[in-house]
Amino acid sequence: MEIWLIRHTTPHFEKGICYGQLDLDVNDAFKAEAKQIKEHLSDTSFDLVYSSPLLRCRKLANELFPNDDLKYSNLIKEIDFGDWEGKYWSSIPQDEMKQWSADYVSNPVPNGESFEQLIQRTNAFIGGLKHNSNEKAAIVTHSGIIRAFLIKYLQIPPTKAFSLDLSFGCIVKITIHSEEYQQVKFIKP
Repeated sequence: MEIWLIRHTTPHFEKGICYGQLDLDVNDAFKAEAKQIKEHLSDTSFDLVYSSPLLRCRKLANELFPNDDLKYSNLIKEIDFGDWEGKYWSSIPQDEMKQWSADYVSNPVPNGESFEQLIQRTNAFIGGLKHNSNEKAAIVTHSGIIRAFLIKYLQIPPTKAFSLDLSFGCIVKITIHSEEYQQVKFIKP
């Protein structure tokens, strides 16, 4: 099976804003960024196409796969930053930030989730994929979800996942040959 993870394009947001599941629109560069992504996918057809239901992913999925049967899944939404969504990082109470930062993998944001909970959601999604060796799946999603896939398939600890460069519009192709053998390829837009 091939899994093509496609990160959404640049969202429209103010620098310094905390967002995860905040439903942001795309910025003015959307068409140009989507065109670059499309060029990397032009020689590939997909059996399955999934998208996060958040607007920045839905728009890209509809642009890239207008004739495909898109399936939306809440399991592949970005991390839920709970009470912090839409706030400036600088305005988040220092005691909350300190507690979360001490172990962001296990500690949830107030009324949100931890990175471990995001990983569990992602693994539930992966478990629902039928690993038919001939199928190709495109998944339009967020950097947190892509990192969770890479934790599984590169077998890296969650704390190392944030050292990976996953820019807006990047593509990560995972080829699963067997449980013991997978390949991961990073494609920059």
